[in-house]
Amino acid sequence: MANENLDIDSKTAEELYEWYLDDKLIINRRYQRKLVWSLEEKTALISSMTQQYPIPLLLFVSIDNKREILDGMQRLEALMSFIEQRFSLNGKYFNLDAIALTKQLKDSGKLQQKEPVLSRESSTLIARYRFAISEYSSTEDHIDEVFRRINSNGKILSKQELRSAGCVSNFSELVRKISTIIRGDTTHSDIMGLNKIHNISICNDGLDYGINIDNHFYIRNHIISRPSIRDSDDEELVANILGYIFLDDKPTSGSTSLDTFYGEGSTSHAIHTRTQLENYIQTNGADKIVNNYLFVYEMIQKLFDANNLNFRSHILGNASSSQECPRYYQAVFLALYELIINENMQLDDEQKFIAQLGDSVQRSMVQTEGGRWAASARQKSVEDLCALIRRYFKESENKFINHAWQTLIRTLLNNSRTEQPNYDFKQGLFILSGENKIDEECFINIVQTAVAINNIGRESNGYILVGVSDTKATADRVKALYGVTPIECNGYYINGIDHEAVIQSKNIDNYFLFIKQKIESFNFNEALKQQILKDISLCSYEGLHVLKIEIKSVGEVCHFENSYYIRQGTATHLITDGEAISSLHRLYYS
Repeated sequence: MANENLDIDSKTAEELYEWYLDDKLIINRRYQRKLVWSLEEKTALISSMTQQYPIPLLLFVSIDNKREILDGMQRLEALMSFIEQRFSLNGKYFNLDAIALTKQLKDSGKLQQKEPVLSRESSTLIARYRFAISEYSSTEDHIDEVFRRINSNGKILSKQELRSAGCVSNFSELVRKISTIIRGDTTHSDIMGLNKIHNISICNDGLDYGINIDNHFYIRNHIISRPSIRDSDDEELVANILGYIFLDDKPTSGSTSLDTFYGEGSTSHAIHTRTQLENYIQTNGADKIVNNYLFVYEMIQKLFDANNLNFRSHILGNASSSQECPRYYQAVFLALYELIINENMQLDDEQKFIAQLGDSVQRSMVQTEGGRWAASARQKSVEDLCALIRRYFKESENKFINHAWQTLIRTLLNNSRTEQPNYDFKQGLFILSGENKIDEECFINIVQTAVAINNIGRESNGYILVGVSDTKATADRVKALYGVTPIECNGYYINGIDHEAVIQSKNIDNYFLFIKQKIESFNFNEALKQQILKDISLCSYEGLHVLKIEIKSVGEVCHFENSYYIRQGTATHLITDGEAISSLHRLYYS
């Protein structure tokens, strides 16, 4: 009976590439692993294809007219990236003239042939390689269970990957979300096309795409190593920290507790622990927890980067041979979390605090042998460190509002790689002529773009960031005119709008009010206007202010000055044709 839902077939690499181009191959990041194959692993796959070696079956779930990849994401991404010239085999690139699909893309300028070129014979052999595939039809719950089973048997997975395979809970989702934001491989939606996922591939192999993980704070500071990130030790770190924060009876830090958190064990204690974790999230709210966590993470990052210090060296000394120090990071993180989040305090003397950390963390650490950090030892380490650094903090006069602005901006810039229509960036609101004049057309375009993002669909949301240049040439022009040194981030250049604020309105607060009044003056749907004015905010990024305009679809097709606008890629287009307008309404409400 169950086999009626299962189809066994085979497809050539060329046929799979056609699915890829047609956006018929999708990924659900809710349960999929990170994209972590090294260049060596990718080239090994292509080499196996040239030698006609067998490659494991690809498993898909049929959803409408698309195929969700259940097993084989790394293999498929490697194949598509090779075809599209992102890496070579023995120094030679796939011959785009070998198959009609790539030749057409080459002739239209959508793909550029890199050299030296692999022989046509070898390229054709790769394109004609036949993969065994299986297509499965089922409900979401069954899909989760199938994924858990195929990733729990016969696979070389890390302990954390095995824990999270198919685990569906608020806790596991929260760990995944925080870890993804910190790593930088975020996406606008959990569901995304395979043809976009190379943008968030985690690598350090000199490839010109994906996330260069060597620049990560954890790795630069020897908190966690690159192989450990690949094995999801960064998620273990987050899970261990959250477990300590959430539970009254502080747990051990190690595999035993993590196994319990992720669903193993049916004792009353294990069930009670998982219930407490879920209750904490539901009571405090996932968004608030994420903001608090990221605020503390960003604070530690800023302290060490601004003072040109390496976390491991500062905490353990230059003589230390240790390549990682996750427990020491946990202790510092949890001590700061206790003082800032739980006790509503703020740092009063940064330099003395930093100096004290270098002297105190080792002295306050109570270690235990083996892979686990005993509950009592961890709790005593955190409490002792709190006592030592408390003198450098003071009570916050107002309830502290935690905004991890830098992490948020980086996340939005990264998300734009995979969902371009939902994001737009403006260098500012001034014409770059040197006349210090507001660009009225820019204001109009911002509102038109907001309307177009709303019109993507009833569930759509997006962002417009003002103070971010999308090319180096634009950033250089801003620097030449106003002396602002841009901050490069994810291929964009943050220059802020502070220089405009001083010229136009004397300060940033007055400029913010001016912008809101300007938006309010335009004629477009009132519901969307009020949503934008409610959620618009200024974000601080290393001392520069960026205007964040958030757009949340209001449940109806919107217009600007009685005209309709849509997004196509990174551009906003006016539509006037009656059939196009009817199509917009039909797609919006579908």
